[in-house]
Amino acid sequence: MELTEDNIRNSPEAIKFRHNSDTLKILGAGVIVYGFWSITKVVTYVILGVPLFTSEDLKNIEEVPVDFIVGILAVMLAGDVIVRLIIGICSVVEGRNHDKRAPGFYLVFAVWEILFCIFSVIAVIYQFLTLEDDTFIEVYVSFFMELTSLAILVEVYIAALNVRRYKKRLAK
Repeated sequence: MELTEDNIRNSPEAIKFRHNSDTLKILGAGVIVYGFWSITKVVTYVILGVPLFTSEDLKNIEEVPVDFIVGILAVMLAGDVIVRLIIGICSVVEGRNHDKRAPGFYLVFAVWEILFCIFSVIAVIYQFLTLEDDTFIEVYVSFFMELTSLAILVEVYIAALNVRRYKKRLAK
């Protein structure tokens, strides 16, 4: 079989590369959306008057001013959104740019977010085990959202590694 440009472009490796590039573009946008989901969730809780802390939580933190706690939560939420923006934008750029690599630091952030999501899924599973009847829907939705976020981040990470391997082989 003669090696033509069409054969190279449609090789199994090239097809997998295009699939992974598309995955990076689509799921990179998903990472960004999940970042804004966390803001939407907190704002909705505040607007609807859903308490962010249980009475047991408040008993344990009586000595710390509530404003300080809210400030820390706001900084953590902003940090999460910024990290997700970086991961999402860099993965979209890497998926679109077939001949250059995006900065690699976003993969470190992706691992950080994956670990954070694993912790969140474990925390929600713990909530399931100590579930009160009136919070079932809330915990179920939280579990679904955290698990989906984890799956998206893992997929982005795997696709980015595959795209980088292909680009490295192609450069040689």
